[in-house]
Amino acid sequence: MEKTETISIALIITGLLILLHHYIFWQRIADLKDILHHEFFEAVFLTAGITLLVSNQYNKRRSEQK
Repeated sequence: MEKTETISIALIITGLLILLHHYIFWQRIADLKDILHHEFFEAVFLTAGITLLVSNQYNKRRSEQK
């Protein structure tokens, strides 16, 4: 596993753990009053992780075709 894949999986897991933490303590996945705290970081971690993972897979396929 490459460093990029490891970082992207760690970001996705961190985002999911924050989501789980928010659900366990407040029984809601999203809370409009708290949008700048939990939801912001969930979105950033999940989006960054998924984007890194997809771009890494795209670059791997592209380099294999050459």
